[in-house]
Amino acid sequence: MPLKANDTDGAVTRKRLESYVAATEGVTEVAVADAATTLTAAQLLSSKLFSATPTAARTFTTATAAQIVAALTDEVTGTSFEFTIINKAADTHAITLAGGSDVSAGAGSLVVAAASSGTFLGVVQSDSTVKLYRK
Repeated sequence: MPLKANDTDGAVTRKRLESYVAATEGVTEVAVADAATTLTAAQLLSSKLFSATPTAARTFTTATAAQIVAALTDEVTGTSFEFTIINKAADTHAITLAGGSDVSAGAGSLVVAAASSGTFLGVVQSDSTVKLYRK
């Protein structure tokens, strides 16, 4: 989320700074059911931490690029967001991250192996596309 002025006089206010810090620093773990799941734009941008214990290979699909862009405050090309998926399976059951409509893979594997985690960076490429990178 970029920090840019949004008041009528163009000033960056204390309230805007507080909102920015709260949005970028807060993390809430979301326990994901043992099923294929779609992660909402709100979850991706505010929760930022997803955990699951899959009993078979699972796919987590992101919200669409349009939904992600609409949920961002002061969205501009280059805006980024980060989230982590924790795979609590003891062995063999991977979680694959898939992009929703107009969300594509950039670099790095989008597969989170059993007993591991993956941190991903989403980058807004335009007002209608988002690219995912593995950190």
